[in-house]
Amino acid sequence: MRGILDFDDLIDKTLALLERTTARWVLYKLDSGIDHVLVDEAQDTSEAQWKILEELTAEFSAGHGQSHGPRTFFAVGDEKQSIFSFQGAAPQMFDRMRRKIETRFLAGAQAFAHVRLSFSFRSASGVLAAIDKVFEHGDHKTGLVSAEDVWKPHQALKHQLPGFVELWPPAEAQANESPSDWMLPLDLLDPQDPANLIAERVAQKIAQLIDPRSDELVHDSRTLRPRPARPGDILILVRTRSAFFEAMIRALKKSSIQTAGADRLELTHHIAVLDLIAAGRASLLPQDDLALACVLKSPLIGFDDDDLMALAPGRAASLFDALQASPDTRHAEAATKLALWRARTGGGPFAFYASLLGADGGRRAMEARLGPEAGDVLDEFLSLAMTHEGGAAPSLAGFLNDLSGIEYSIKRDMETGEDAVRVMTVHAAKGLEAKIVFLPDICGVPSPHHDPKIFKFATNVPGEETIAWSPAKKLDCAMIEAARKGSREAAMEEYRRLLYVALTRAEERLYICGFHGAKGPDPGCWAEMIEAALANESGMEPVPAFWNGEEKILRLASEGSGVAAAASPEGQAGAAPVVLPDWLGRATRFEANAMPPVKPSSAFEDLSGPLNGPGLAQARREGLRRGRLMHLLLQYLPGVAAPHRRGVALAFLSARAAGLDETTCLNLTEAALNVIDLPELAGLFGPASSAEVSVAGRVAVGQQMIDVAGQIDRIGEDANEILVADYKTGRPCGLDETPAAYVTQMALYRAVLAQLWPNKTLRMLLIWTEGPFVVPFPAERLDAALAALATG
Repeated sequence: MRGILDFDDLIDKTLALLERTTARWVLYKLDSGIDHVLVDEAQDTSEAQWKILEELTAEFSAGHGQSHGPRTFFAVGDEKQSIFSFQGAAPQMFDRMRRKIETRFLAGAQAFAHVRLSFSFRSASGVLAAIDKVFEHGDHKTGLVSAEDVWKPHQALKHQLPGFVELWPPAEAQANESPSDWMLPLDLLDPQDPANLIAERVAQKIAQLIDPRSDELVHDSRTLRPRPARPGDILILVRTRSAFFEAMIRALKKSSIQTAGADRLELTHHIAVLDLIAAGRASLLPQDDLALACVLKSPLIGFDDDDLMALAPGRAASLFDALQASPDTRHAEAATKLALWRARTGGGPFAFYASLLGADGGRRAMEARLGPEAGDVLDEFLSLAMTHEGGAAPSLAGFLNDLSGIEYSIKRDMETGEDAVRVMTVHAAKGLEAKIVFLPDICGVPSPHHDPKIFKFATNVPGEETIAWSPAKKLDCAMIEAARKGSREAAMEEYRRLLYVALTRAEERLYICGFHGAKGPDPGCWAEMIEAALANESGMEPVPAFWNGEEKILRLASEGSGVAAAASPEGQAGAAPVVLPDWLGRATRFEANAMPPVKPSSAFEDLSGPLNGPGLAQARREGLRRGRLMHLLLQYLPGVAAPHRRGVALAFLSARAAGLDETTCLNLTEAALNVIDLPELAGLFGPASSAEVSVAGRVAVGQQMIDVAGQIDRIGEDANEILVADYKTGRPCGLDETPAAYVTQMALYRAVLAQLWPNKTLRMLLIWTEGPFVVPFPAERLDAALAALATG
């Protein structure tokens, strides 16, 4: 069975094994094969993983042991970037283990080095200075560095770059009356909603930054020269994939800003998939008015609300009947498209949707309206359709039914180099960077609703723990209350580390903004931390907000130590118009399955004619068996010294041919020896010969090329010619009586082998083992066989 143990279970089982006294031999074996340990991203290592590492490296500092060479333990990490507690990360263990390992190594007279990495290879000095001020203020560094450590200011490797930080006032909720018009959609966006308002402001600012007419420049990492900002230079970070996440992507698209879309997509909830499902259901049952209305408004057809209002109210029958009866040209075109889809519903889900998205232009329409991230969704959808067709009894209806019961998410690669604005969670952006970073989700803190229900406590017995369950705060006893408080403090510590990771994604520019409800920002949120540290800085300059001259933006700018260079001409040059190839709009043809390689013969054909009728099946099986045994004797006996061949053959038949009488074994042996002893076949069984040779190649037959694959019984070579032989164990016949299939077989073999030996003559031989009788094939006879094959 699979799936019994998850990753955490494997860690626990491994630790339990290493800690058992009865299994110390495991550590002994491991110790003999491990000399160097490297731990990357050590701040995200869990407590149990540290214990495993401690067990594995216990002998590293003990002096001479099984290994006489140097043994090293190298760990690199940054506690300030530990944001994966939900995966068991224990950042406090990094400093604790460093001190413990340092003590062990120094006690064992081993070298130990604690190397502090204060240089930042990412951000400009102005950005780093602002980050340092945020975490040097008050208790903001709590959870970022250990209690015994101090905050170390960053040093910028890119000190020559200018730095830029802007702090916008947060958008506040306004008291508005609910809309009274019942015809308005329930999900109508309120332009004064704080989340929508700040999303619009961010999109407006990005549009200004990437406007070719603006003088906004960033430094190109490749050319080291200033150039205009592009969408791919911009990263928008949020804490969670909340409603603002969707609002931000929507605002970018509304402003016609190229965006990479969401970094994680729920496939069956994506609007593109919902439209495709509606198209499938409407094709299977056109009388489903809701499905038909959905697909009519989708990019696949392109109607709007006015079109539906002109078509649907007052109809006498179904929406499909009204569509067919309408004199409107657009309605007739939609009805024709639906009829085409209905005709394809019996061909399986992949063929249905591949045609809809390809030849019908559905993909082009989807991506034009929904953006480039829709391409990933469509690809995954087609992949699911293809997987469904590989199962039992595939059908469009079955596929749509399967989709209704699955939860399928896609994690998209946001490092593809696509020139588009990226919108990501801070967790997903760890390890990434951008020239320009927006941080618009700064007014919320982790909700108490995420408090654990089960708490762990130490007991009076050293090394043992117990657990307690409390579903609500009002039910807490004193110990659980203290444990709950500790859990929230740990969450807030990680919340501050998350801010550090978010701020340090910026290379040159950092825009900080936010939004909150009527109650104001949550206490202790990022907005309060940043404002407390930066609002009163002497370098902060108030400037009018670009959306409203009455509001003020705080701006902190630094020139950097480098000399400003002229903007790169490459960056300012107008983009050449893109000319799409004409084949892009043409429907693709279904590829024909590749023809299997031609097999010239069956190596063990032993009868010259068919055997039919009752009583002859057994004779055929016996004949096939003798044919296989004869081929094996002719394959191996030439490699045995001549005086020993008969004895070896009889011993082989005794072992491999159970049930054959002694006379039959003697006859098979004599027949094989007679073939080998023929003077005219001396070159075929000499030292420069091979048996059972697999060959494959391409042969020109008339106007076409065919693939040939087969196995030749034996090939021999001498100074002047190549002997190629195929054995037959049926009734011998001469050249004129030889079946045409045998001649074609040898003709194909010769055509393939001629490419290997262009300077030698190929003698093609058919050897009848009964007799024996050798039939050489003249070249003209083989050429005629190929010509006949070409004409069919």
